[in-house]
Amino acid sequence: MLRTLKTLLVALAVMAIPALASAEEPTKTYPDCGREPTDAEVAAAKGAFQAGNASFNEADYARAIDYWEDAYRRDCTANPLLLNLARAYELAGRKRQAVVALETFLAREPNSGEKDQINRRVDVLKKKIAEEDAAVAALPPPAATGAAAANGAGNAPVEPAPAPQARRSVGPWIVIGVGGVATLVGIGGLTTNKKKLDEATAECGAGGRAECDSQEAIDKGNDARTAMNVSGVLLGVGLAAVAGGVVWAVLDGKRVAKANAASAERGRRLTLLPMLGPKFSGVSLSGSF
Repeated sequence: MLRTLKTLLVALAVMAIPALASAEEPTKTYPDCGREPTDAEVAAAKGAFQAGNASFNEADYARAIDYWEDAYRRDCTANPLLLNLARAYELAGRKRQAVVALETFLAREPNSGEKDQINRRVDVLKKKIAEEDAAVAALPPPAATGAAAANGAGNAPVEPAPAPQARRSVGPWIVIGVGGVATLVGIGGLTTNKKKLDEATAECGAGGRAECDSQEAIDKGNDARTAMNVSGVLLGVGLAAVAGGVVWAVLDGKRVAKANAASAERGRRLTLLPMLGPKFSGVSLSGSF
């Protein structure tokens, strides 16, 4: 019994090493932003940003990071995205990359009103990183696993890898973003050209276009009416795109929830794992609940 207890303690210590050592993940920098994004890039970035928000609210931080990184790549002028990324990286256990994101934000927004607060966050994260590094350095070397095997640890029980999680598509959020831009442009066009049409009507007087003596006013009214028709079509297309994107997002959310629920159900099945060694044999009962 004592031998088995020692074996389990050694196995737990060995399993803790990679978990702590993960603090050593490589970091990446953000390229300099040397251009203004196009309207299409801004619209796509907004869609990716909304998708990242949805993933973050579902605690899927890895997916949120993917979406927000894509949004910032498309619109590198949206520096506040770096603050979102820093929070997601911190919650995902990637503190070093969180520090990089925060320091990049400070470098690109030196006059931010949140400068002092962000500097305090950076200090706290660096302190935690130093503590984790010290904990990893204090662990016994992995060579201890060989001695454990000689004493009967054999093949330690290994948890089965978690089933891959279904993830939401960025497609509906891009459609919503593009549709929203089209809707705003359509509304702006209707408002502006309605004002021009009213001005042309006022210039022609009570007789209207049929009795108008000013060809300039007639042309102005005709152009405004045509532009209003185009703006109305653009508004309709934008609203339809937003509605379609919302329906798509809802259906996609249900798909993800259903797929993940099925995956979780499969993960609850118990697994018997063999444990063999020179002085110990048996089975380990494992599962997730």
